[in-house]
Amino acid sequence: MQSNNPILNRVEVYADYSQPMTVQGTIQKSVLLTLIAAVLGLGIFFYSFMTLNISIAYSAAIVGAIGGFILALITTFKPDTAKILAIPYAFFEGAFLGGVSVIFQLKFPGVPLQALLATFVTTLVMFTLYRLQIVRATEKFKSVVLSASIAIAIVFVVQLIMRLAFGSSVPYIFESNWLGIGFAAFVAVIASLNLILDFDLIESSAAQHAPKSMEWLSAIALLATLVWMYYSFMRLLSLIQGDD
Repeated sequence: MQSNNPILNRVEVYADYSQPMTVQGTIQKSVLLTLIAAVLGLGIFFYSFMTLNISIAYSAAIVGAIGGFILALITTFKPDTAKILAIPYAFFEGAFLGGVSVIFQLKFPGVPLQALLATFVTTLVMFTLYRLQIVRATEKFKSVVLSASIAIAIVFVVQLIMRLAFGSSVPYIFESNWLGIGFAAFVAVIASLNLILDFDLIESSAAQHAPKSMEWLSAIALLATLVWMYYSFMRLLSLIQGDD
C-alpha cells in the first residue's frame, strides 16, 4: 500500500515480519512519553509560576522547542534511532510545554487550562471520528493536510526569521484581528487533523508489519501533534482575548 506520508513510506521499506510493531505497544509508549512530558511540564510550570522566574520559563521553552525539533528530524530520517531518542524527546517537549504555558498564563490568565481542555476534547473527537470511519486518511486527505502543515511551518519560519533579524512580524496574521484569529483557527484545525494521520500511521504500520522501533517513532509523532495542538489552541485563545 502506497502512502503520501513520508514516515510510512520508510516503514514500507524497512518492514520486519520477525518482530513487528503492534497497536497496543504503540499506545503504551505514547502514554509513557505523554506522561513524561506532562509531569516535567507541570513541574516547570508550577516552579516558574510560583517563583515568578520568567527566565527559566523562557529558557525551557526555547531549549525544549529547539531540542525537540532536532530530535524529531533525526528520528524521521533515521527511524531506528527513535527507541533511543524517544525519552529525551519527551523531556524536551515537557520543557517546552512548561515554559510556554507559564508565558501564556502570565499574559493571558486561564488560557493554558482552556487550551488543555480543548486539546483533550479534540483528541477524543478525532479518535471517535476515525474509529467510526467518519473521517478517513485517504490519499487526498493526507496530501491536503500535509501540504497545509508544510505551508504553516514555512509561515512560522518566516515569522521567526523576521523577529530575530528585523524585529518585525508577518503583517496581520500574527496580530489580534479577524485575519490573525482566522489564521490561528486554521492552524488549530490543521494541527487537529494531523491526529488522523497519526492514527492512520499507527494502524497502517502495524498492518504492514513495521519494525518494533516504529512504535517509538509513532509515539513521537503523536506527542508532537498533541503539543502542536495545545500550542495552537493557546495562540488562538490568546488572540481572541486580545494581544497588546
